[in-house]
Amino acid sequence: MKRCVILLTCVFIFSCAAAAYALDVKGLQPLAPHGVFSTFSTSTNPAGIFATQFELEQSIDPSSYQLNSSVSFAITDTAEASATIPYLLKTGESGFEDAAIGIKGRFVEEGEITPSVAALVAGSVPSGRDVIATDGRIGGGLILSKKIGPFKTHANALIYSPFKRDLNAEVDLMLGAELQAANNLSVLTELQAKKSHDINKFDYWDWKIGYRFKPLDFLYTTLAAGYGFKTRSPDLHIFLSFTIIYPPAGKILKHIYEEEKE
Repeated sequence: MKRCVILLTCVFIFSCAAAAYALDVKGLQPLAPHGVFSTFSTSTNPAGIFATQFELEQSIDPSSYQLNSSVSFAITDTAEASATIPYLLKTGESGFEDAAIGIKGRFVEEGEITPSVAALVAGSVPSGRDVIATDGRIGGGLILSKKIGPFKTHANALIYSPFKRDLNAEVDLMLGAELQAANNLSVLTELQAKKSHDINKFDYWDWKIGYRFKPLDFLYTTLAAGYGFKTRSPDLHIFLSFTIIYPPAGKILKHIYEEEKE
């Protein structure tokens, strides 16, 4: 009898942990090079620039895959609209999460000692499966960016309120840094603390490190490894993304014609 009670208790705890894990929705993601993994920067593409990003994240323990497709369009030189459609591939929980949309606008430029500041307004439409979605949510927050020595640093403070009444608000605190190691190569690192929908304390901590490579004027590739904790369970994961920018940010060539002198 005692063994049965212990077994049932373990099953209950495992089930609760699995449910909590399922509610960690991906949400809106930054597109390279204007962010560090999940941390947004205040920078945007020039007006009229369109970008698309494809991202694969594999969790080693527990084993699962996250496929994210993101797009962005620079409305002005300081405002950018973006959207992310996440797809979770996991035994028993596969399917689309809620699609996220948002607008980022920079309203303070970086000074000699002051950071640049941007506001993010984002939301999700209830388009995903119930087990891996929150019936949509709305929120946003502030983004700060500042160059400190050779590092570009970014800080995010974001809060999202889910439409499901039995869920709590999610709070994301993120700190990212990038170091340009070469003309087309940057080393990236990020620290994230999250208060999930199902608990009133910060129960998820994650650290990532990786690099971003720019082989072409219109292409960025990002590779990273991360180590996270949720309810004292380690989560090892790897991260790979490709970002395409159109039109390319390369130099515009001008043809100069000279009249031949006779």
